Amino acid sequence: MATVVSLREHLVEELNDLLNAERQLIEALPQMAQRATSRDLKAAFKKHLAETRTHERRVGQALRQLGERPDGSTCEAMEGLLEEGQDLMKSGDPGPLQDAMLITAAQKVEHYEIATYGTVRTYAQVVGERGLAKLLAQTLKEEKAADQKLTRIAEGSVNRKAGEEWHERNEEGALLRGTRWAGSAIGAAVKRVRPRAHAADRSWTGNRSKNRSARRRTRSR
Repeated sequence: MATVVSLREHLVEELNDLLNAERQLIEALPQMAQRATSRDLKAAFKKHLAETRTHERRVGQALRQLGERPDGSTCEAMEGLLEEGQDLMKSGDPGPLQDAMLITAAQKVEHYEIATYGTVRTYAQVVGERGLAKLLAQTLKEEKAADQKLTRIAEGSVNRKAGEEWHERNEEGALLRGTRWAGSAIGAAVKRVRPRAHAADRSWTGNRSKNRSARRRTRSR
């Protein structure tokens, strides 16, 4: 990384980072929308995709206002967050649990963007770029609204459904474990009873033989 000698240079550096972050997100959001099963979540991803395209244009505008051009750098932070989201999408079947995990991944992205947009807006104010600060503040407001929307979806339905799904699977597992335990317990009990039953049969058979012999001796007298 080149040496940064001024806050303005750092501002430009962060804007380039955001430009690439928004481009990565534009590619990822359609996959997230397709994977979501909650209609509200699917709609939220589609809406934010449209907003993200606007955010990308605004960052490009911000760089032009500063007389700068995109430097083609890669936002490694966004790259890592989206890779984590991809892993979550591959880790299970579509349903409430995966919807909850998609919201987790999306909110991590939103929080990163909120932090970064908040920072560059402040830097723009400090270096006297008030028009730029106003432009960035608009995106910051929309990122916060997107994050709040995800929270409402999670708390309104997705988390509850994912919890119900977990309880159902847990109960099914407990029932299966109980059935297996009962089967093994009955099997063990049968094994214990059989030797006793055989012994009782032998004893009863022996007593019958003795009684017959006694009756024969009595008749012979």
